[in-house]
Amino acid sequence: MKQKPSKPLPTAPAEAARPGGLRGFLRRSWLAICILAVCLGALAALLITANRGVPYYEGGREEGEYRSAEGTVRVSVERAEVVNISRDTVSPNPRNPDHRESGQQTLLVRMKTGTRKGETLPLSNDHFVGVYTSEKVRIGDEISVLQTENLTTGALELSMKNYDRTPMVWGVLGLFVLVVLLVGGRTGLKSLLGLILTVVALIWVFCPMWMKGARPVPLAFGLCVLVTVLSFVILSGTGKKTLCAVLGTVAGMGLAAGFSLLAQALLRIDSYALYDAGTDFADLANLQQRGFDLHLEGLLTAGVIISALGAVMDVAMSLSSAIGELKTVNPELSRRDLLRSAMHIGRDMVGTMTNTLILAFVGSSLVLVIRLWSQGASSLSLTSSRYLSVELISAISSSIGVILAVPLTAVIGSALYGGKRGN
Repeated sequence: MKQKPSKPLPTAPAEAARPGGLRGFLRRSWLAICILAVCLGALAALLITANRGVPYYEGGREEGEYRSAEGTVRVSVERAEVVNISRDTVSPNPRNPDHRESGQQTLLVRMKTGTRKGETLPLSNDHFVGVYTSEKVRIGDEISVLQTENLTTGALELSMKNYDRTPMVWGVLGLFVLVVLLVGGRTGLKSLLGLILTVVALIWVFCPMWMKGARPVPLAFGLCVLVTVLSFVILSGTGKKTLCAVLGTVAGMGLAAGFSLLAQALLRIDSYALYDAGTDFADLANLQQRGFDLHLEGLLTAGVIISALGAVMDVAMSLSSAIGELKTVNPELSRRDLLRSAMHIGRDMVGTMTNTLILAFVGSSLVLVIRLWSQGASSLSLTSSRYLSVELISAISSSIGVILAVPLTAVIGSALYGGKRGN
């Protein structure tokens, strides 16, 4: 019996006919170029505006020049190398089960940067090695030094801050970039560019704009939308897949923020409950009390939006890509068929992503979990805790955003890709 030849899978219709060269690239990518130009221009404008006239609290800044009763004092952090240890009383602390060391060291260091570069100087104060606060140094170690110099009297004081981890930090980042490029190739390079823009937006734009009085929730949401558009257009250009992924991501973040606000209202918790979580929020509260126009209310929800962004982008793009592939393989699929298939795929994503998010939050809060467990607190004490409520809101709200991004992206994708039959 003669075998019937199989029907070849459909391919992208315009691939073979696309013109080459710069003119062809511009013709194919003009919309993506325009969108990127507008978004990058907006990000650059925000970056310049945000970092102009930031109201830093001078009393809290570690470095700079200050006037004092003794004259003008310049404080800076410099690099140095340990060349000699004249006294060393560091030994294992008998009260510490991990055999951490404590004691004091008297150091002689050679300055590698700053106004005293090249000079060999003693530390004015002995370097204290604590079980929880600092590390023991050896001859040849690179360290960072806090240099306090009185420009009027010439008095100089040096104190060790920490190891100089700068080379290793750049080494770890370089290793990360190398792995991404080796595995991801051109797509990995695009993802790194999107990551850089995201970091710029969420640190060098969000932080200074918040310091200048911006409200954190709309600021975080707007910046996340901006970097979502930038990242997806850089990664996939323009088209139905990118539009579907962007809309699904924005919807997921919006639902995460909405659920966070609802949970805070139900649990009678707000961002000021973060005061119990550590000294960082307390430092910000002190700035507010000193007259800074800081909106602390909303920081909890802003954190939820930012923490949910990566996972929601992952789900939205993966599902959008899957819907596009389904339509390419079978162009006859209707909206209903696409929606059904997308939901089957999305449910598998939810099954693993929920675990991923919750475990990520548990891992980041592991010290808190152990501390609460060690106190032997009752269930009533735990469920009434502001501390636990804050962590619960952060974890659950982000997870809700990711989970609900699946049906939303499926609906959007099926509407964009769906055919006429079975509508």
